[in-house]
Amino acid sequence: MKLKVAEYNMQWMKYLFVNGLPINVPPPLDKPESDWNEQERITVKSQRLISILAHLDADIIAVVEGPDTLANGTKTAKAQLEAWMTVFGLTSRNYKVIQGFTSSGQQELCAIYDADKLIVEHTPEGKNSFNEPFLADTLEQSIKEQYKHFRPPVELTIKSKANQKKLFKMIIAHAKSKGIFDHVDYARYEHLSNLNRRKLYAECIHMRERVDKWISEGDKVIVTGDINDGMGSDFYENRFGKSAIEILLGSVYEPDLVLKSALGRPKLGKFGWSPSSSSFTDTITNNWFTVLIDHILVSQDIKIEKSAVLNPYSEPHKSDLGQDLKDALKKASDHFPVCVEIDV
Repeated sequence: MKLKVAEYNMQWMKYLFVNGLPINVPPPLDKPESDWNEQERITVKSQRLISILAHLDADIIAVVEGPDTLANGTKTAKAQLEAWMTVFGLTSRNYKVIQGFTSSGQQELCAIYDADKLIVEHTPEGKNSFNEPFLADTLEQSIKEQYKHFRPPVELTIKSKANQKKLFKMIIAHAKSKGIFDHVDYARYEHLSNLNRRKLYAECIHMRERVDKWISEGDKVIVTGDINDGMGSDFYENRFGKSAIEILLGSVYEPDLVLKSALGRPKLGKFGWSPSSSSFTDTITNNWFTVLIDHILVSQDIKIEKSAVLNPYSEPHKSDLGQDLKDALKKASDHFPVCVEIDV
């Protein structure tokens, strides 16, 4: 079965809603963008995101930074996203939404999927669930420490609607940020950087354990999301001798269990990494650079037919996308969507 899978960090979708309802106050056509009020800006952001999703035309879309869910269930990411798609006219497919465990903070993880083509179920493991504390040896010193996912990764089982056949299992993640957002001295910056990196490794170790279990049980697997790391991207990867993505990919000593990156290893250039799904300004040097931190990883029994980052600054999309879509991609989010066409 051929499917198109996408991942998109849509950047703080919680601000697109008030009391669980989508903000929809489009600016007058003759009103310049510089004069838009906050509600008009939010509405245009929604319109841009919807145009991008319509262009992707994916069978399943992993959503990172979805709208908030309240613990009492009176407001959910699922209900808000489904209302949002209806209000802004994403009606080319029978799209539905599924979410996992509620985040302890903000920015939920969800999946938008074509309900006429797929059955998508939240199927967390009963033991060692992603919403529970877990132990991980991040320094490989035979000492395990306790960690907890800030945003529990979503565990999904994907089936064909036509014959109920299980196609693959899927993890959607938004792993720990490596960024330091407080004002600190260099000693404190170094300390926090090490702690953040170890937390990121712990989360990926935990997810990788689940991948090993699934593959050993005969399941096809996809892991996707904003992992906040790449392969060979920075100083700390050299210090620790590993990256979060390489933990998720698996061990070279167990080749049958290794996941494949849909995009492959990025190349380092003058302004950062290519392909790239986002960009950042270094907090110390103030240099701007591009990064590939949004990933789609698949097990070896899934055939990759085509993959891309929908980046309007890079070829071929710099040339083959219309100006409206390129503007939407540049302004709708601080990330660009990643997509892959697969045969399962």
